[in-house]
Amino acid sequence: MKKNSKIYNIFKKGETLSLSRFIFLCLYEKNHGYYQKNRIGTDFVTAPEISQLFGECISIFIASINQKIGNIRDFCELGPGNGTLTKDLSKNLNKLIKDKLNFYLFEKSNSLKTNIKKIANDVNISQLKKLTFPPRPIFFIANEFFDALPINQFEKTSDGWFERRVCLIDDKLKLILKKNTFLKFEKNYGKNGDIDEESPFANLYLKRIFNHLKEFGGGLLIFDYGPLKKKKIDTLQSISKKKKSYFLDNLYDSDITYHVDFEKIKQQAIKSNLLFHGPITQKKFLFFNGINERFIKLSKNLQSKKQLEILNSQFIRLTDARGMGSLIKCNFITKEQIKLNFF
Repeated sequence: MKKNSKIYNIFKKGETLSLSRFIFLCLYEKNHGYYQKNRIGTDFVTAPEISQLFGECISIFIASINQKIGNIRDFCELGPGNGTLTKDLSKNLNKLIKDKLNFYLFEKSNSLKTNIKKIANDVNISQLKKLTFPPRPIFFIANEFFDALPINQFEKTSDGWFERRVCLIDDKLKLILKKNTFLKFEKNYGKNGDIDEESPFANLYLKRIFNHLKEFGGGLLIFDYGPLKKKKIDTLQSISKKKKSYFLDNLYDSDITYHVDFEKIKQQAIKSNLLFHGPITQKKFLFFNGINERFIKLSKNLQSKKQLEILNSQFIRLTDARGMGSLIKCNFITKEQIKLNFF
């Protein structure tokens, strides 16, 4: 453990850390945090980094939504990382939407700052330090954003719900149970051994976005890892140097994620009087928005067998039912009464 790190100094005082605070420092602490010193995609490869086909399908979906709810010209990507998806979207949407486009990028890591200049010059680009938006309809895109946000975990025991916290015992990081003072659970909620995962950041960000959608309109398109219906289990995962690792090991050198609970997002959206579409698999979304047709068209214009093999590999990685095609789910949230047959 780095002696000059915040985590070390906290444990040196004999204090414990909530999981969300611990994960936040592991990922974002200045000078040490994983996302402050690593390029997005170092250990986890996201769909936009695999192929432009992903951004093209989202562009088609946005254009079709625009025909139903009005001409949205403002877009906000949450966690754009290297800026690849925004670059693809701006390129494609300029062909589909004739008005001048505005992009707002919300990113905590340092990687975007060095890549922002590479994004297309024919759109207005603004970086957001806080989630505050102009008073007009905005189309929000969140690709693998929520699964990277810090979470807290609560465990059900015979004595009720307890919070899992991180402490240092004999120079080793360990999880301990502490009396829950964060959340109130219904008396008969869960059974012994159940794990409830809550992300304070996700709840806050969704609340702000949902309030904006409710007042000004637009939509939120989410792609993230998680089952159609999440069980009450521990889903924390970490990858270090492209290998699975325990999240308490390899401090500051692991990408830490968890499975998103889409049912909780749905309930939060309903409470905000919004309509929730999904979840559906990434594969289903991409096929209904033209990835197969686009693949066939691109294939015909390739000059070599090697290029075709690369394109085919990209297509499979995005849509394979044994991988991203099934593991990643898609959801769309809006206040507009629209029919989306494939959701």
